[in-house]
Order: sequence, then structure tokens, then C-alpha cells
Amino acid sequence: MARGSKAVRKDPACGTCRKKCRKCDRTRPTCNRCKSKGLQCEGYPPRFQFCESPSTAIASNGSKVQQRDENISHPSRKPGRSQGRSSPSAQSPQTSISTDSRSAQVLHHLVHQGTSPDASTSPHQISVGQPSPVSFTERHFEKEPLTALNRNLLIYFDEKLSQHLTIVVNETQNPFRLHVLPLAHQHVGVLHAVLGLAACHMTLSPYGVEQVDMATALQHRVAALNALSSLLIKEEIYGLAAAEEDAVLAIILLLVLHDICEMGISAHAVHLTGVSFLCDRVAVASSLGQTSSASMFFLSALAWLDVLRGFSGAEKLTYSEAVRLCVVADPKARSSFHTLVGCPPAVFHRIGEVIAAAKCHQAKSISLNDFEQVLQDAEVFFRNIRLEELDYPSPDAEWRDLADAYRHACLLRVIRWPDTFSIPCESDKVKVSVSAILDASSRIPMSSPFHKRLLFPLFLAAVDTSTGHQMHYATLCIQQIKRSTGFEHAAMTEVLEKVWEARANHIRAWPNIPWMEFVSTFDVIKNDRRNTEAQ
Repeated sequence: MARGSKAVRKDPACGTCRKKCRKCDRTRPTCNRCKSKGLQCEGYPPRFQFCESPSTAIASNGSKVQQRDENISHPSRKPGRSQGRSSPSAQSPQTSISTDSRSAQVLHHLVHQGTSPDASTSPHQISVGQPSPVSFTERHFEKEPLTALNRNLLIYFDEKLSQHLTIVVNETQNPFRLHVLPLAHQHVGVLHAVLGLAACHMTLSPYGVEQVDMATALQHRVAALNALSSLLIKEEIYGLAAAEEDAVLAIILLLVLHDICEMGISAHAVHLTGVSFLCDRVAVASSLGQTSSASMFFLSALAWLDVLRGFSGAEKLTYSEAVRLCVVADPKARSSFHTLVGCPPAVFHRIGEVIAAAKCHQAKSISLNDFEQVLQDAEVFFRNIRLEELDYPSPDAEWRDLADAYRHACLLRVIRWPDTFSIPCESDKVKVSVSAILDASSRIPMSSPFHKRLLFPLFLAAVDTSTGHQMHYATLCIQQIKRSTGFEHAAMTEVLEKVWEARANHIRAWPNIPWMEFVSTFDVIKNDRRNTEAQ
């Protein structure tokens, strides 16, 4: 043991100070000396092993414990992703297996083997293909036998539910089969989130192959939440590997979809907000070429959900401009976003800018004149954008009809600002956009896979019209989408009914009845309480 002033301290210096052989002030979580020098603090070595799940068994074999110590990485808090994932340029171009064969391989390993994947099995032998190169160096969960019900739920998610969640045509791939199922094989939290969503949809959908107790969906959701909590704690202590970051984003996405399936509104908006830091990190890594197709799919999906809630209240917008810009700039994110939502990325980015400006105006960060200028520029953009010149995932003409519907849906929101009460439904600007959305819907057959992505534009058209036949047609289309997808969208139906009732009975003496007034925090709390009591 060293003597005198050179005695060994129990609290070691940070990684950066150790490398530079200098004195460290040992401030946690980051060293102030590194901050003062403008350096990135690499953090401190762990004092204990962190297990991802409460059910994880502690390794009793000394060699296994030593192996876990060697496998744990302590990544620096750099904007880029962890080095556990190779960059796209470093990946082999020889993996060109189709989505169906890729999904079939993953399902075969999950379903027919009867257990969670073995730790000794190479991930690349199962999750082949370039888009989702997830690879854990260590299994952080115990093997869990897949029951017959869970096998059926996985098959149901793959063959039925995933088809309702995105637009799948001849020249497009299903991102849920391409990215989510391989992650469900790799991470138990994603697996539980998939099973919970599938169980919820199977219970509520008239097309469910068998009835599942809603308690099953709840059990899987709780397990997914526990896994998510463990990952977020690990993020604060050690940081996460790139594949684990993907797992966090996937669980968040699946939990939000679970709530939408069950109630029509998400009770997990707090989780959507809580991973904004992670989305920023992925966006920065994308500019450095350090992200996979899976990462960009999850990022684009969460960014859309963030903008979607911003339609009902600009203060709800959380993600940064860098995240939305990434969806437009990155080819992988652009393609997956368009396939998932049906909205052109350029339209998405512009309405995101408007909502962000509205949030700044509410916070008095920008003046009314500046905000009105943003609105005027956005209206000119949406009216003059040449939809025929945009890039679409496939040659199908329905992409342009969807783009037209979303363009006018954004216009309906833009012209309502800055005073949502002032412009009535009878305004010419409102009537033109409502008619354009309904016309676009009439050009897309109800049996088409594109039709389900008209739901949000149809909702905005329905709440912004007072014409009987337009309300009736919009209702028919929305009901058909509900039947075809198995999602009831109860919250949307409730808002529609409240707006129409208030407008018909002249309950409030306003020129306009904004639908946003009926989507409040009170409604979210009420729906959550109702759901808890029902369980």
C-alpha cells in the first residue's frame, strides 16, 4: 500500500483524467475539471454490477462474473453511438435477404425453438440482413419458455397486426417485421412489449384468432415497463450500447401503440418525452453515419408521434428541430417515415417548424408579428408545394393522394393560428381544405392499404366541417378504417362527438369550436382513471 499523501483513494478519478495523468476533482456524474477544459468526461468505473431485469439471476460461477466484467463497456458521453455497431459503410453488402424470409427466420427461432434465443447463438445467424444489425455481447435476461399463447401472439403480430401499422405494397418493406421482430429476439423488454400489444389488439379486434384475457396484455406491458426502467437506470450509470438504445426506442413506440390500441390516447406521453435526449443523440449520430435503419425507423416514428400531439397543443412538442431535420435529411429515416405515416417528410418537417414556433410564441420567446410571418410562409409552402416532384417509396398513385390529404390537414392547423376561435368552419379557406381531404379519400379505395393512413386527415376534415354530407362521408371512412385495422380510436370518436354536439347546440358562443379544447390533460387523466378502474 502506498504511504503518506499517495495513499490509494476509494473513489477513482474519471476516465479522461486518468488517461491524461492529471488530478481529478471527482465530481459526479461528470468531472468539473473536464468541463473547465472543454473536454468530454468519460465518467467513472462502476462500483457494482447492474442487472437489467429484477428476475435476472446473479451469476454464481466466478468465470462468468469475470466475463461479465470484461464485457461491460463504459462509453463516453459523446454524441455518437457506441462502437458496438459498425457504421453502414462497414457492413457487408452481401446480406440482401427479403423482409419475409428475414421475419420467417426470426419467428422460426422464437416460436419453434420454444425458448428465448440461446446466449451462445450468434445474432447474425438469426437476424440476418443489413437493416437491423443488433448484437448484444451479453444476455441480460434469463431464458423464458414461450407458451403456446405467446407463440400465437408472435405469429399474430407478424402476420396480421404488423400489416395494420404501416403501408405495405409490392415495393416497400414492413419495418415492424424488419426491425421490431429481430429486437424482440434480442431483448426481453421488446419481446414483452410486442406480446402486450398483440394481446391487446387480439382482445379488442373482431379479427382476433382467439380471445385473450386483457390481463395477459397488462402483464406483458408491466414487464416491458420494468425492462424499460432498468435500461434507463443503466443509461444514467453506465450508458447504453447502440442495440440497447434501439431497444429503449422500440419499447417506447410499442407502449404508445398499445395505449392507442386500448384507449385511443397514449398514457405514456411522459415516456415519449423522457427519451427526447436519446432521440437527440441518435440524430447527431446520424449526421456522423453511425446509425442503422432500425434506429432511424424508431426515431422517425417517435418524431411523428411528438408532432402529432403538437397538433392538439404546441406546448406538448418536445423533440428538437435536429430530430425532425434528421427525418428529412437521412435517406433511411425518410423512407421508413413515409412508409409508416404516409405523409411526405418535407410536409412533416414544415408543420413541425410551425408547431415549434407556436410553442415559442406561447412562451413569449417570439413576438406575434414573427409568429404570423412563420404562419404566412408555411401557408405559402403548403399551397405551392409540387407534390408530383416529391420522392415516394413506390410508383403507386395513392402516395400523391395521401400527400395531398396531409398537405391540407396541415393547412387546416396553420390557418387556425394564432387565434383558434376566430375562423369559423364556413370560411372559404377551411372549406377548400376540407373538400380536398375528402376528395383525396374518394380517390383511394377503402380496400387499399393506403386508405388506413387517411385517418388523421379525415379526423381534421370531420371536426372542421359543419356540412352534413361531409360529416357523414368522413364518418363512413373513419368507421371503415376502424374495422379494417381493429383499432377503435375511442378518444378520437369522443372528441368528434363533443365538437359536433357543441357546434350543433351552440353551447359556446364562439365563431369556431376548436377541437383542441376537448383534448386536454383532464381528458387524459379521466381516460387513465377509467382504464385503471376497468382493470
